[in-house]
Amino acid sequence: MALYLGPRELERLFGEGIVTPGDCVEAVAASFREHGTGSSEQLPRHILWADPDHATPRDRALKLSASMMRDSRVFGASVYSTHYKPGEVEMWNLVFDGEDGRMAGVIHGKALSLWKTAATAAVATQALARQEAARVALIGSGRYALAQLTCLAAVRDVAAVRCHSRDPARLAAFVERAGAALPGVSVTPETSARAAVADADIVTTITTSPTPVLEGAWVAAGTHVNAMGQHAPHAREVDSALVRGARVVVDTLEQALIEKGELLIPLAEGSITREHIAAELGAVVAGRVPGRSSAAETTLFCSGGTALEYMALARMVIERARQAGIGRDLEQ
Repeated sequence: MALYLGPRELERLFGEGIVTPGDCVEAVAASFREHGTGSSEQLPRHILWADPDHATPRDRALKLSASMMRDSRVFGASVYSTHYKPGEVEMWNLVFDGEDGRMAGVIHGKALSLWKTAATAAVATQALARQEAARVALIGSGRYALAQLTCLAAVRDVAAVRCHSRDPARLAAFVERAGAALPGVSVTPETSARAAVADADIVTTITTSPTPVLEGAWVAAGTHVNAMGQHAPHAREVDSALVRGARVVVDTLEQALIEKGELLIPLAEGSITREHIAAELGAVVAGRVPGRSSAAETTLFCSGGTALEYMALARMVIERARQAGIGRDLEQ
């Protein structure tokens, strides 16, 4: 029978430590590794707009992406709707057993996406950042921000975190939560993004800003950057100078060239060519392509979010939930 896991069930799994940030990183890394060896297939995000003539990223739409992992014998789809009200998303993951084709689970994707997104950035950091990287800058303090830090802490010995967001009150509350979640780590607010990224080894942007919140001129040589917040052709979190000066890695090239503004805008400007995109993350994780060429190289992971990142994670979450007796069986 398929297992139903809604928001309350996922809150228990993560809140009670049945599934940890490290578990999520390991599962997402397995998905990318399999992709890097050529044993998975991806369907890039397809979008049906309610108003195709005036479509913007958060207008009403039905969105679907899918992935099949042959070696891991799991496949499924991420299906979700967006609404005119900013931030309103209804998302579900449909997961199938690759052995017999039976549905394995129906998982609330909005709740799981926190950990999928954070684990993806952590996998990219593990593959691309310098081994000694310990100083983190985080731009954004919304719903996805805290998971970004806890997953990063699972792959690097984070010594300090400097945070910035446009809302000072929200930033102060976030810094307090982050400090509690990362005992022994210095977590401080900064009044500007430029101040936050000064001397950082790892920078993550996780915002809804349609215009750059991070400029290449601010980023020191050898820094690794995760651009995680946007996946729309006319929106971007980092500027062309940063893209042009960095070794660029994407989750999947096909989807990135459809909707990742960080790349599409400089491509249209002529600032870069398609050859500037060095690799897909799976190829790096699988050891087929190097992550960085030197300690002085700046690396940039441009993520649009794919169904690939959900598959091994969803399978692991279903297994842990069954072991813990959490969730509800659905008749088939």
